[in-house]
Amino acid sequence: MRLRFKRASTVLIAVVITVLVIFLPGLPWSARNRHTLNRAIAKTEIRLARWRGQNPRLAAIAGRVDAPGLQIEALDSRSGFAGLSDNEGNFVLPDEMWYPGATYELIITDNESVGKLIEVSGPRQLPESGQFDIGELDLSHAAPVELRSLIGLNSITVEDFDSKNRDYYKDLFDHLTAGKQSDEGKVEAVNDYVATKRNYEETQRELGSPRRVLERGSQFCGHLSVAMETLLSVGGYRSRAVHMIDGGQPLASHAVVEVFYNGRWHVYDPTFGLTFRKSDGQLASYNDLRLDKSLISEKLFENLSEKDARDLMTLLPALYRTGYHHFFYFRGEQWSASKSQPSS
Repeated sequence: MRLRFKRASTVLIAVVITVLVIFLPGLPWSARNRHTLNRAIAKTEIRLARWRGQNPRLAAIAGRVDAPGLQIEALDSRSGFAGLSDNEGNFVLPDEMWYPGATYELIITDNESVGKLIEVSGPRQLPESGQFDIGELDLSHAAPVELRSLIGLNSITVEDFDSKNRDYYKDLFDHLTAGKQSDEGKVEAVNDYVATKRNYEETQRELGSPRRVLERGSQFCGHLSVAMETLLSVGGYRSRAVHMIDGGQPLASHAVVEVFYNGRWHVYDPTFGLTFRKSDGQLASYNDLRLDKSLISEKLFENLSEKDARDLMTLLPALYRTGYHHFFYFRGEQWSASKSQPSS
């Protein structure tokens, strides 16, 4: 009997050690294993909820953090959109999967490399509004995480660069920026050029190639943003497309481009050739516009048609007000440091 007990204890210790090795934080494989386990548990809970007649549905999560302009997202988000906190720290995450007993792993960050992970629980009953409030997040209990090690960051899409046409893009970039000495001057030249390719007659929904957009134009803001990203990439600039939605019914959306130079992001709108300047003279970032919609004024649209100006004065403040966004990077640029560029 004593021998059997020793064997059972040895087996139990081995199991405990194995579990610790598999899931212990900090080990290279632990995040993936924990994420795989959490997804399996969530799928099981969703099936059980359906079996009980408690149909899962999409819901919005509202909450608060202790600072403005923080990015918040739920791992494995169904919507694929992250949120930014407003000037009071309030945020909303749209279209997250709710069912009785659902839990959510939220990532809160103010930069692109590290953040904090905190787990929150949804209510047993979903309010009729389809939105529930998790209150203020106590980040003192959150776990520090490296963003590049996380699995389930669905607010980021990585795309392949069109290497086949690299020489075409490089020649065009060099032509557009000839004589421009500053980063701002070079990027603005590219932004202005891509805006000339807005073509409401060009209705092809498939991107195909950014070269097609640069040669024939497009009516789609997403295509024009990819075209601008492509030109900036061959010019040595780190950039990303920012796709935004307003959360309305019907849903309105728009895409812009952020470019990193001089140690910070700057937002450009290549569909309409727009830039947004702060009171200190610096160009605004996406986050700046989220926190200060007064940067969007009718004066910006003086060179546009009356209809475009009227539509944008309604659309843009609504988009930036929600803070809902999804980033698109070219492969290899998401975690790269700022590329070497001439200073402005």
